[in-house]
Amino acid sequence: MSDREGKIGAGLTATTGYDVGYGKPPAHGRFKPGQSGNPRGRPKGAKNKRPRLNEERLKDIILDEAYREITVRDGDRNIAVPMAQTVIRAMSVKAAKGDHRSQRLFAELLASTESASRILHDRWIEGATEYKIEWEKELRRREALGVAGLSEPLPHPDM
Repeated sequence: MSDREGKIGAGLTATTGYDVGYGKPPAHGRFKPGQSGNPRGRPKGAKNKRPRLNEERLKDIILDEAYREITVRDGDRNIAVPMAQTVIRAMSVKAAKGDHRSQRLFAELLASTESASRILHDRWIEGATEYKIEWEKELRRREALGVAGLSEPLPHPDM
């Protein structure tokens, strides 16, 4: 050991009361009792966190990606469109060029989409009709009993 190293080591030992070196940091640089590592680091269990029973992470990821806007070339200009629209557009272009698999898939998607829209429309009409019939019965009942001052239905069935 050189003369200089001995003086530095001796001085630290004398002032701190212990050896300072590899694996022996000075007292002011040590973790406080009850504290360890990076206090603002990764929360406990974050790496192994499982989704809650009602949480569907993959579905959220798929929807985020499907509606993420990307830039595509449309003729002589660039436009931003959702990823799902880009994929359907590419498939429909292939179908128009004669690709049989794309034609079949496009026709199936179109049929299922129109069918789902029709079912939704029919349910809406059915609900509106049911609402109108029920409120007409209630309004006739009120009129027959002479009940007044009750609130009118919103929206009114005759509108």
